[in-house]
Amino acid sequence: MKRLFDENGMLNIADIVAENPSYKAIMEDGVVTDQELKDQADATLASLHRLQELCSEEQQDAVLSAITDMSVLFAAYHNYELQQLVK
Repeated sequence: MKRLFDENGMLNIADIVAENPSYKAIMEDGVVTDQELKDQADATLASLHRLQELCSEEQQDAVLSAITDMSVLFAAYHNYELQQLVK
């Protein structure tokens, strides 16, 4: 089973993403297409629906909180990187 944190306690998302078959397939030719984005969006929705079915309300709250925090971090980091381009 893949772990969220490595042996040093560091978040392991980069390795998890890099090893993901969907990501590898999308990045194989170095070009991300509209269809690949749509397919990944569909797969993401299917995964989230599965989580909703499997998890209790308390577990869903924890998952939603983690997804929200990761999304906020991603958006803030993206905006930070854009700021660095205009400096």
